[in-house]
Formats: sequence, C-alpha cells, structure tokens
Amino acid sequence: MKALSLIFHLGVLFSAFAFIWFWLQLLLMVILPENIRTSFRYFLQLLQSLFLGVLVLKFVAKTEGALTVNSMLVLSLITYFLYLLRNLRSEQAAVQVQFYSNLYKKVKMKNEWEWAVALISISVTILWIFFPVALDSVVTQWFYEQTHDLIQVPIIGWIFKLAGFFFLLATLIRFLAAITWMLRGPKSKPPKRDPEDFDEFEEIK
Repeated sequence: MKALSLIFHLGVLFSAFAFIWFWLQLLLMVILPENIRTSFRYFLQLLQSLFLGVLVLKFVAKTEGALTVNSMLVLSLITYFLYLLRNLRSEQAAVQVQFYSNLYKKVKMKNEWEWAVALISISVTILWIFFPVALDSVVTQWFYEQTHDLIQVPIIGWIFKLAGFFFLLATLIRFLAAITWMLRGPKSKPPKRDPEDFDEFEEIK
C-alpha cells in the first residue's frame, strides 16, 4: 500500500510540474526567434527531465526524512524512468503503414531521442543521490515550492490528484508490460526497407 501511495503522489507531482513547465516553455517559445525554436525545444525537453529528477529526489527526501538508498527510492527512480519513456512509439506499427515511407525513420529517430533523454536524466539523477548539490539550488527550490503550492489549490489540486490516479494505473500497466517483456524477450526487429522501393498502391479505374 505504501508503494501505491508513493506512485500516486509522484503522479500528482509530475502532473503539477508538467503544468508549470508548459507555461514556462510556451513563454520561452514565444520570446525566442523562430529559427532556433526547434533546436531549443530538444534542450528544454532534456532540461525538463533533469529538473523533474531533482524534484523526485526532494520528494523522497521529504517523505522519508532523508535521502537514503532504500526500496522507496528505487521504486521512485523506476517510476520516474518509466514516465520518461511514456512517449515511445511502436516501430512495428510504423512499418505496417504503406503510404508513409518516412514514418518508420521518424519514429525510430524520436524513440532514440526519448531513450537518450531518459538514460541521461536517470544517470544524472542517480549521481545527485550521492552528490545532492542540485537539490538545494534556488531554481530547484522554486520549482518544488511552486509545484507544492499548486497542488494545494482546491479545484486545480483535485484535477492533479485525478491525474495521479490515472498515472498510478498507467504505471502499473507499464510495470506489467516491462515484466512481460523481460520474460518473453525482445521482439524481432522489423524488416529494413529498401529506400529505393516504391509504396504499394492500387490502380484506380
């Protein structure tokens, strides 16, 4: 029950932080010149994941009384890592779409970027467990206080708690999917397609 409560509260934290970050990112995108928005968007995604990792550590430290390596911290890191991988898309499904020859390539590149962000973020977050300098920074403290205050707002707070409930269900499904994947082994990779091949089509009479 304690584990379920932890995942639920992490879901509430993730939802509130995503709400704050959305408006900050929108403001930055409006201010920045159009020619650098795309490149800066990737940087913001990585920065968002890193800040969220620090908030997870601060949350565990507040809940447990200290930041020590225990089962709750491990569960929090696993939940955080699965949350970072929530946007992965199926490459097999992309291959099955005949009329979009570049869809598989786009999905593969996006998945590779999602994996890179997740691995960098979880690695840096684990490093901060042993060198918790980032946990006491002014920016991190501001994010933590703003997120906590937003959760306490009556109506908005209930919305985040509802999001936390659905996050709990989604996380349990991800855990089951990960266990199933490990038991069955990875699926075979989709066949590579010759770039010179044409898409199949039917003649229209």
